[in-house]
Amino acid sequence: MNDTSATGAPRTVRSLPLAIAIVLGVAGGRLMLGGSASAISSGIVLIVAGLGGLGVAFGSLPFGPSQEGPIDLSTRIGLGLLGGLLAGLLHGVMTEAVGWLGLTSALGAGIDVALSPMEWWSRSMLGSVWGLIMGLVWPFLPGSGHMQRGAAFGLLLAIWQLFFVYPFVLELGVAGVDVGLGVVPFVLVGLVVSGVVAGQVIGWGGKTDLAPLSAQLVD
Repeated sequence: MNDTSATGAPRTVRSLPLAIAIVLGVAGGRLMLGGSASAISSGIVLIVAGLGGLGVAFGSLPFGPSQEGPIDLSTRIGLGLLGGLLAGLLHGVMTEAVGWLGLTSALGAGIDVALSPMEWWSRSMLGSVWGLIMGLVWPFLPGSGHMQRGAAFGLLLAIWQLFFVYPFVLELGVAGVDVGLGVVPFVLVGLVVSGVVAGQVIGWGGKTDLAPLSAQLVD
């Protein structure tokens, strides 16, 4: 017999979609490494399906202000999307700013600081996806405040960028060593600051007098 939580919901209601989400996410990421247009498209579809599984898994947790506080799941997802979009655009501004200031040349960091319109679009969309994920995992992030939780999420993204994306996706070596270790401080600062911004947007949802915000949609 399935174990039952305090709310009466079987734990498998959460564990099964969570397991499916992990499998879909890993498979989608592996397909994207294939590099072809069809592989990338298929990988994106699987990753989006995996995000849906995460939504089901976390959505089956106990809900309501008494369980979640003023920042409930719906609020976290909506504000996470918005905060991630803003953070992605801010990251683009910071990227071009370090080029204008000559910091990349000074540190020998071989990164693209002149973003094309498509790169701006990509950053905003990727930021939205990461903001959505931040909203889903928000209660599990370390830190006592919104800035600390956002910074922790940004740090996790930086580690993923330096030790997975650079060596295995872009083939630039661990931490981008092939284009200069000067990229490390830019990645760390850029993503941590972006995470703080997205975290502050989510945190705003718990400070407003309308919290929880999602209650205004159903009352």
